[in-house]
Amino acid sequence: MAFEHQQVDIGAVEASVSPTRPVHLHVDWSKIGLTPTRLQFIAELVSEFIGIYLLILVGDSCSSMALLFSPSPYLTSYWGVAITWGLAVAFAIYGTGGVSGCHINPAVTVSFALFRGFPWWKVIPYIIAQWLGAFIGAYSVYNMYFPIFTAYLDSNHVTKQDSVASSEAFFTSVNEHLTNYDGFIGQIYQTGILLYGIFAVTDPYNPNSFSHNGLKALLIGYVVAMVGGGFGFLEGFAINPARDFGPRVAAYSLGWGKMAFPGFHNYWWGPICGPLIGGPVGAFIYEAFNRPFMPGVQAHGDTPLMKAWSRLVVRLFPKLATYHSDDESATGKAEISVEERFHDHYRGREHDVGPGGTAAQESGIEGVDPTL
Repeated sequence: MAFEHQQVDIGAVEASVSPTRPVHLHVDWSKIGLTPTRLQFIAELVSEFIGIYLLILVGDSCSSMALLFSPSPYLTSYWGVAITWGLAVAFAIYGTGGVSGCHINPAVTVSFALFRGFPWWKVIPYIIAQWLGAFIGAYSVYNMYFPIFTAYLDSNHVTKQDSVASSEAFFTSVNEHLTNYDGFIGQIYQTGILLYGIFAVTDPYNPNSFSHNGLKALLIGYVVAMVGGGFGFLEGFAINPARDFGPRVAAYSLGWGKMAFPGFHNYWWGPICGPLIGGPVGAFIYEAFNRPFMPGVQAHGDTPLMKAWSRLVVRLFPKLATYHSDDESATGKAEISVEERFHDHYRGREHDVGPGGTAAQESGIEGVDPTL
């Protein structure tokens, strides 16, 4: 019997018996209006929420241990409280800094908008996310420590609204020997030190900084611990309006009432107003008196603050201006020289967004002017 021989494609046979590669599905968020830039902005807000949530979860838990247990595990080692808060900040930066910069502090957000090119239109959304994260973080602490709070109040025969110590597990209060004004001034000093340190550590032109590797997160945590160790007993080193206000609102809703608002000595406003003044002041001191003289800045042009200062001096003293013409073929009209943004060459066109990193210069939401 004769058979007709059929030519077989070996490649086709091998392909038919080889395992089929899985199909990777991707979500097209643009179908519901979430373009990549909008999705990135939402991710930044979520990161700010998570960052300060972690800070409050660890920090307020540490405060609860120090205040509610008897004997306190931190009775003779207050440095343990300060370093725990500092490490909580470093931990939050490591986790979320690559997405949002991990400001987790309205004073940081405002300062970076003033001096480091952070978009102003993002400031309010960032602050709202920070406050919400702190609020939920305080609820989580209460959820974990509820039996401890109950036992503490029962053993001391006090109610929540009469217990200063239990309320300080959530938010700060001024020392009984200080006035509200003293606490307010202290917050200006302390937050100024914090932002001075953050700006120094994150300055890519500071040869002693660690802005190009992960050590900056740890160093910022040590700055927080240093402030706590140096000033903590004065008014609790809030140095962060969101860190104090969010848990304060949570404590009010959980029954602390007047102990939260208006608070011990009516001090609820001090941890909000003081840091928002002190932070920009400390950042200004670094930007005005240190950063302009860093070797890299001198080589690559003026900082934004230096440009603003030059414009002010030129307006007041026109004879001090240096003029030049960008176009030699022009009609001779002189223009004041304005250098390109001093850090445009660094990592492409990027700007500083906070302790955790940098981000591309873009509006983030279409139709919004990034210069706002």
